[in-house]
Amino acid sequence: MPEDPLLEIAIRSSNSLTEEEAREAEILDKLAYVEEDGDDCDDGIQWIEESNWDILGWVDGKLVSHVILSKHVIRVGSQSLTIAGVGGVATHPAWRRLGFAGRLLKAAEDLMRSEGCYDFGMLFCDTEMIPYYSRNGYTLVHNPLFIMQRGQRVPFDDNELVLPISGKLWPEGVVDIPGSPW
Repeated sequence: MPEDPLLEIAIRSSNSLTEEEAREAEILDKLAYVEEDGDDCDDGIQWIEESNWDILGWVDGKLVSHVILSKHVIRVGSQSLTIAGVGGVATHPAWRRLGFAGRLLKAAEDLMRSEGCYDFGMLFCDTEMIPYYSRNGYTLVHNPLFIMQRGQRVPFDDNELVLPISGKLWPEGVVDIPGSPW
């Protein structure tokens, strides 16, 4: 593996991915989200099935890093916000710690800003990942959070982080996501 590999970044609408790209992204996600003991990270949560944008990182024609964005309108307290759900942040285990995910997160942020329709980027993560996302501009918020699961409004206890896009301040109040998390 080269010391400073050249990462080629591609941004594609999710419905324009080729079958091969979609398959490679799925394989990458499975590799990236395996627990240290080899178990799948299945937490019983129903995650969204479709996204709007895929940010892909390639080295020598091999997909090594991936991020998705999905557009959502959510309620926070009395406000309605349009957010870019940032999810599926994944880098192949052999290519980690080279800054690839950070570069894709920056490309995702640039896309959010250029689209001009988002108030915030928003992601969910495990506690040990909070410092990483904080270094990439995200801020931990502590609002009570509810999602829809199997037709029921249920509390969601993942860490929620936001990235200001429109200049608005993150409001106080309960966060209601009218669907599955991303």
